[in-house]
Amino acid sequence: MAGRRPKARKAELDTRVMILAAARKIFAAQGIDGTSVREVAKAARVNNAMIYYHFRDKTDLYREVLRDSFTTFDRIWEHPIFKGNAPARQKIVKYMEEFIRFEHANEDLRRILSMEFANCGRNCKWLANTFFVHGYERLSRILAQGMRSGELKRIDPAIALSCLFGMIVQSFIMQPIAEIITGKELDLSVRRFGKFATDLFFDGLESRSEILPERGS
Repeated sequence: MAGRRPKARKAELDTRVMILAAARKIFAAQGIDGTSVREVAKAARVNNAMIYYHFRDKTDLYREVLRDSFTTFDRIWEHPIFKGNAPARQKIVKYMEEFIRFEHANEDLRRILSMEFANCGRNCKWLANTFFVHGYERLSRILAQGMRSGELKRIDPAIALSCLFGMIVQSFIMQPIAEIITGKELDLSVRRFGKFATDLFFDGLESRSEILPERGS
């Protein structure tokens, strides 16, 4: 059987991209439960049937929006630093820098995930198993590498990585209110915030042979 013509195939892909873009915006504003297929179709300028042509249902559309975003982020692991023998700190620093870049470029996704985590709904387990377990295991191995080499002290990876992610994500979530409170723009640039977050994370993890003096001594 002859395949579809290239122009027809491109048109289908373009339509799918438009649907995903429209759905991402609406899910970010209203969450999955507050969004209807009809709203997505209207925003994408297609009919309902076209949504169901590309996606089984609203949940499938929602998950494809997330998959599309995380597939882009997962390319971080293709960087040569993660395949070589660089120290654990250098690998974690690179990861944090790319994570900050990803946060800057994906405000819609951050809003979607904030609602998802707050509700811990039916997609939480799917999210964890599909996207987060893979990254957690890789980062845990990097921390284990640092502990074996003596670069890092012995710590619980689950707590350390939760703090790492929380420090970055929560800083972006709190940025608007922090700027109101402080009366100035919060610098969450890769260069400045990346260095601050890296120093804060590692100051409590670095293996130090010297005994630090107690306060007041």
